[in-house]
Amino acid sequence: MKSYDVYLFDFDGTLFDTLDSLVGVYKTALRSVGYDCTKEDAAKYMHMSLSETADLLHIDDPASRNIFFEKTSEALDYPEYIKMIKMFPDVLNTLKALAKKKKIIGIVSGNTEKHISLVLNQFGIKDYFSFAVGSAPGRRPKPFADPILFALRSIPTVSPKKVVYIGDSLQDPETAKNAGVDGVLLDRNHEHVSYKGKRIATLKTLLPK
Repeated sequence: MKSYDVYLFDFDGTLFDTLDSLVGVYKTALRSVGYDCTKEDAAKYMHMSLSETADLLHIDDPASRNIFFEKTSEALDYPEYIKMIKMFPDVLNTLKALAKKKKIIGIVSGNTEKHISLVLNQFGIKDYFSFAVGSAPGRRPKPFADPILFALRSIPTVSPKKVVYIGDSLQDPETAKNAGVDGVLLDRNHEHVSYKGKRIATLKTLLPK
């Protein structure tokens, strides 16, 4: 695959298998406002902003929405849920190879920067990343370009043509396109075989020759 100067990664479902953890997180948060969550639900919600999830579930009362948002942020960092997170097998060697090639590595995610930092520290890989961009008030979520454009502020001397964003959801390459950088869909389970853009089944495919 083409070599880039900057490799930006999504977090949930791309670097880390967080689904089992998120089932607990969403159960905790949604039960506080009278809802429940299955594993299938969590797999859908993890690729949506909290506002989009609240809209989908018709959590329209402002007080209930705030409770849902607050409980989700709290539960994300519960130690029992963080312990359930697993790093995908292709991640560490990919990071090592990119770092050896002096590539800039970053994270662009809809998750919180605090949570990302906790997980990276748990797995001892924080030093591989130059920065992590998470959700923030006033920053529109994916597929808007805002998260990637904010990340590009950390590397102002690098041309967007030298930047690639990798994620496991169809909204990730869409976000990349909206931000003017290349996007790659990570499709480990071959769920998007009809996707016409750049698609890989393992992060190892990213490694420059």
